Amino acid sequence: MPDTDADMTRLATTRPKPKKTAKHTPAGQFQLLWEKIEKQKTRLAGQEKRVRKIVDRFNAEILPLEQELARSQYQLIERLLTFLSRKSLTRWQRDELCDWIQDELGVLSSNPFADPELDRAGLLVRFESLIKQHYPQPDTLPLTESEREKIRSDLYQELGLELDDEDIDLFMHSPADFLQQMMEKMQEGDEDWLEEDEEDEEEEADDIFGPDETDGQAAGKALIHRLYKQLAKRLHPDLEQDKAHKAVKHEQMQQLLAARQENDIHTLLELHRQHLDSAALEQLGQQELDGINELLRRQLRQLEEQYESVFIDKSLEAAIWNRFRHLGSTSSDRKFAEHARELKADIRHNSKLLKQLKTLKDVQQLLQEDRDFGN
Repeated sequence: MPDTDADMTRLATTRPKPKKTAKHTPAGQFQLLWEKIEKQKTRLAGQEKRVRKIVDRFNAEILPLEQELARSQYQLIERLLTFLSRKSLTRWQRDELCDWIQDELGVLSSNPFADPELDRAGLLVRFESLIKQHYPQPDTLPLTESEREKIRSDLYQELGLELDDEDIDLFMHSPADFLQQMMEKMQEGDEDWLEEDEEDEEEEADDIFGPDETDGQAAGKALIHRLYKQLAKRLHPDLEQDKAHKAVKHEQMQQLLAARQENDIHTLLELHRQHLDSAALEQLGQQELDGINELLRRQLRQLEEQYESVFIDKSLEAAIWNRFRHLGSTSSDRKFAEHARELKADIRHNSKLLKQLKTLKDVQQLLQEDRDFGN
């Protein structure tokens, strides 16, 4: 009888190695990347929907309270400023009142939800003017490099601003002008910063593709251009007579333009499949497919970064999302309710102070109570 175990061993050692699985071929890589992008787009759409829900709820329930609190704080600072120049204030009372006003101004100035119509910079100018009247400023020595760097670091941590030496000098010599300048930049969108962001994006693109593109990457870019031209001929709204169809074509053309601008090869191929040729990929050579796969990898990375960016972005929407988001709706409801209670309590406190502080004697009495309590 033949040695069965020996035969099996020989078969196992002489069996040819399996060919590469389909996922390692350009076509297999394309299919895998396509599925991942579709999954990531769905994930991103879900996140955007959740963020929008939280932000809309904030705007409806919390923003009016934030703005009411800012108004009450503005009114309180205005009231306190009317007492700061009174001659009958003792030195310690004026010092305490200055510290109080400064604290309130700091909170109000950094409140991103305050009504833009509140003249916060004007309040700071008035405060600075009164300070100079009662506290003569000695000649200041030039800042040392270490002092300048400390201020730069502190302002970046507190306000998220990257400042040059001129900004720091303005901050030191005229906080009111500094605040006004920063607020104008934020309100106008600061076009210079936007241009820098666009330059950074171009540099990032160079880092991904490199200064010298491979043949596959060049083929992928050429394909984007070709797909765009073919689709533009089919989808251009000016070629449509029917008004309803013209509106649809206009929306599709906008989608096409955005896809070309963002190098969104996924959307371009999908539009091509829908409107021109569902079997377009079968006609592509390996070089073109390699280029497409590289573009798809880049797009997948961008989508993943976009999903993560909401957790570290400095925008107001991201801040709101990170403040109130939670996996459970009950916990989210609790966060909204707790924050609303805190805001209402602060509004009541400011309203109480506005009613209480009618005269200088009222202010002096409150300052004395705080001092006695502190002792």
